[in-house]
Amino acid sequence: MQQLTGVDASFLYMESPTTFGHVSSLIVFDPHDTEGGAYEATKELFRERLALLDPMRRKLVEVPFNLDHPYWIEDPDLDLDFHIRETAVAPPGKPEQVAELVARLIARPLDRSRPLWELYVINGLEGGKIAQLTKIHHAAIDGVGGAQLLGNILDLEPDAPERDLPPLPEPEAHPSQEQMLLKGLRSLVTQPYKQGRIVVRTVQELPAIGKAVDVASLAKKLPQPVAQLFGQGARRLEDEPPPVSKTGGFTTPKTRFNNKIGPHRRFAYTSVPLADIKAVKSALGVTVNDVVLGMCSGALRTYLDKHGELPEESLRCMIPVSVRSEDQANTYGNQVSGMLAALATDVDDPIKRLEVIHAETTRAKESLGALPADLLTEVADFAPPAIAARASRVMARTALANRIDPPFNVIISNVPGPQFPLYSGGAEMLTYIPVSAIADTQGLNVTIMSYNGRCDFGLVACRDAVPDLWDLCHMLEGALDELKDVAGV
Repeated sequence: MQQLTGVDASFLYMESPTTFGHVSSLIVFDPHDTEGGAYEATKELFRERLALLDPMRRKLVEVPFNLDHPYWIEDPDLDLDFHIRETAVAPPGKPEQVAELVARLIARPLDRSRPLWELYVINGLEGGKIAQLTKIHHAAIDGVGGAQLLGNILDLEPDAPERDLPPLPEPEAHPSQEQMLLKGLRSLVTQPYKQGRIVVRTVQELPAIGKAVDVASLAKKLPQPVAQLFGQGARRLEDEPPPVSKTGGFTTPKTRFNNKIGPHRRFAYTSVPLADIKAVKSALGVTVNDVVLGMCSGALRTYLDKHGELPEESLRCMIPVSVRSEDQANTYGNQVSGMLAALATDVDDPIKRLEVIHAETTRAKESLGALPADLLTEVADFAPPAIAARASRVMARTALANRIDPPFNVIISNVPGPQFPLYSGGAEMLTYIPVSAIADTQGLNVTIMSYNGRCDFGLVACRDAVPDLWDLCHMLEGALDELKDVAGV
């Protein structure tokens, strides 16, 4: 048995009738007259390589009354026929049809009595292509772990030799409720020690926390009597001139993406040449991630302006960042933190917009680097599971999400992938399109995966909040064209 960390378990506690904790990927294969990527070939591939696919063999065992975080055990009854399924789109099999099917499939929760994943082989795509939608719970895997899992499933060449595989672990008997209750009670006994250790650790890291958190900007969001608790600097707020830029600090405007979400989803996707992004990066002296954020900023600005909803203040994004250490390189759980940055959607000039984004991400990286990578994990491990789960249910059942200011407007995640082709049974993988998750106050997610010279963008949104998600998707392409034009590339 292996216990989930607090960060891993948080993706279970967040689930509700409208919020799901799984993430997905849409892979498109070109079979080239092979059986690769097809239903039976895929089942056989997974059966052969199960020893390398830890998250797909394990199922949850929960502690009664949520006294402690759940555990993983090796499933003694793993049924690949249940997890791997076959479906199709009607002719002509265009991307919009595939996206509609994906939107419906991801709006279904995973069965917690089985290993937390499903794979759908989708036939009928135009040009004879085959797609695979893989759903896997975020409690089991993060973005870097997903890339590692992909490497264990796919091959570097069409006619790859057989791998030398380790033996499968022995399946584990499902523990009784009494056994799990005893584990939970033992954990309660150690809680005071854990709490004391975390308090001491937090006090020791206060200088680093001070560097990572912009206290003055936070104080400006608070009522003046509360802000005075931050010290002399906060007491002089009334005397300070207004900031020149509206992109900094903790100011986050509310948009159509930042309300309570419904149970249904929309999905759209596109792919652009990585060489174009790198050309803009080199011409303007920024990073690849800055250009990706600049594309998202330009698209969101155009989209909201088209609807007459562009706020005066800049939108803010949360960027997940891997904090996986070298000794965690071959693990699958979540080793991730996040940094906040303004998207400069209040800046009209695209070059100046990108300059602000570059300054914002540089500042955010410095702040993130000031914090120890494992501090968030320790704090999350201490969070009482029963309270965390109850809070998520209260949020889901009320309209509280419609009445609070969001800490950020959108999650934008950029995961680097392999820059060479991968194969499944001889079928070449053409695209790897991420399909991420959304939650209350965060009704839009943009995730990017680079692969073999392309950047694949996957957009997921609340179905009611963004009825024209394909428009926003195509605006990403237009934003890149604009950046290429002003950069002279």
